Amino acid sequence: MATMIRCIADRGLIHSSIDVLCREVGISKTFFYSFFSSKEELVLHALRYQQPQLLDHARSLMEDPGLSWRAGVEIFLKNCCYGAKSGVAVLSIEEEQQVRRCLSEENFQAFRQDQVGFYGKLLSIFGLPVESMDPRLFGNLALSMMMVHKAIPDTMPFLFPEVSEDMVDFQVRALVDEMERIKAGGR
Repeated sequence: MATMIRCIADRGLIHSSIDVLCREVGISKTFFYSFFSSKEELVLHALRYQQPQLLDHARSLMEDPGLSWRAGVEIFLKNCCYGAKSGVAVLSIEEEQQVRRCLSEENFQAFRQDQVGFYGKLLSIFGLPVESMDPRLFGNLALSMMMVHKAIPDTMPFLFPEVSEDMVDFQVRALVDEMERIKAGGR
């Protein structure tokens, strides 16, 4: 799982073949397929594997006495946006489409439910009750900024790569502003 996370973060899913993965882990393709029916199935397991690590990272930021609440949330979101630099696996738009095409409806729905639970736990760690912000909305906002950043310039060549980090800073600040407003009792 850790190798798959690293491959997605470093090269992306499209450039992470089963052959490369098996070679890096030191197993045969036959052995791989005794556990997973496809690379896409492994991706779901790897993303689920990553969730507790991300929750632990969020907790450690929230418990860090040297960080304000806002700084902790911003650091977490930026670490996710810059997945390749911080070792966080973030799928591109094309990779999400590729994985979705290969999943059964049952596996897709189960993964979506896992994601809702994950984003709800993150909101809780950040001190926001789930009823104050829909975890699906939080997930959409967080993932969309991560995916758009990852998509520049290859998938979205008409966006300006030279200001992509400024774009992430702006989006993170805007999301954290809204979270801060909700945390303070606004709705």
